[in-house]
Amino acid sequence: MQNKAQSGTNAAILVAIIAGLIIIYIIFLPTAERQRFLGNGTEPGGTGSAGSANVLLKEFPGFLSASSGLEDMKSIPDVFLVETTTAKELQSINPFIVRNGWFDKRPFKFDFEVQDTDNTDNVMLSFTAKKRLGILVIKLNDVIIFENELAKEIIEPVKLDKRLLGKTNKLEFSVSSVGMRFWTTNEYSLDNVKITGDITDTSRQESANVFSISESEFAGIDKATLRFTPYCGNVRELGILEVYINNKKLFSTVPNCDNQYKQSIPKSVLNEGENNIVFKTTKGSYSVEQNKIALEYREPRVKTYYFEVDSGTMRKIRNLNNNAVLTINFADDTRQKRARLNINGHIETLDTDRSIISKNINNRVLEGNNFIRLEPIDDLEVAEIKVELT
Repeated sequence: MQNKAQSGTNAAILVAIIAGLIIIYIIFLPTAERQRFLGNGTEPGGTGSAGSANVLLKEFPGFLSASSGLEDMKSIPDVFLVETTTAKELQSINPFIVRNGWFDKRPFKFDFEVQDTDNTDNVMLSFTAKKRLGILVIKLNDVIIFENELAKEIIEPVKLDKRLLGKTNKLEFSVSSVGMRFWTTNEYSLDNVKITGDITDTSRQESANVFSISESEFAGIDKATLRFTPYCGNVRELGILEVYINNKKLFSTVPNCDNQYKQSIPKSVLNEGENNIVFKTTKGSYSVEQNKIALEYREPRVKTYYFEVDSGTMRKIRNLNNNAVLTINFADDTRQKRARLNINGHIETLDTDRSIISKNINNRVLEGNNFIRLEPIDDLEVAEIKVELT
């Protein structure tokens, strides 16, 4: 009985020693061998960011713009700004008489309008005086603008001071007193009474256009510049040239004709989507040409990702024990997606309306460093790009 108990104890000790050696062996195994031995997964193949040892690459590209290079141009049509000024009759008055005597005093008043005082210049009062006796007095809005005795029927037009003019105005005609000569009457008989002015048409001194910036373009803008070249009409009659983007004044000066201008545009002025640009002048004529909005981006619009394949993984791919599969997950599952896919120099074009595409890339991957480059032909939103062993 004692021998049997002793044999059982020796067997237990032997099992414990063997188990301890196995545990020590497992602890000192390389990580990949230990995982395979314990059945916790396959060999890791690369530098994938996910927790799975099968994942060689996992990235989240987001928006990819189809804009080419680091700079895009938004073309704006040529602009022609023309000042047109024409002489117009503002008011015509029927003939009238003004008198001043002891027993007969008759002034004459009338109102007239100037619709746009800012764009109305050289306002003139003209008339003929067939009968003339005494000193003729003319008031504009209660201010004397003419006081004289006329010696002839036709005189030079009387200029009305623009500073005295409003939208509605009053002209008053009167004649001087006869003094103590009670038996006489001073009198003027006025005919062909007209008010004229030079009216400037400003409708052709302003031009508005629209340009658009996509969501992906707007997100990547680093700098924006307006480029334009003004060509001038009569350089002696030029006014200030102004440029507005989204109602923000960016340029305001009398330009040097035939010179190209480059005006920086703060990103805060721009909108994602539709933007409006306005050219205007206060005087003169301009042809503004070669108009462009240059957008510079912080980084290229092409995304490149790198991953590594070790020798063990490469053997499994060659022996077809595992496949290297590329999966691209698009955020938009409705419209057509087009892009150029470059895997280690092997280039192909993707053209699909599917939201997910998967490709076996066994014949594209290399032992060591690998790259995948995705260049959009149209704007894309890529939710995930992944390479994994299956």
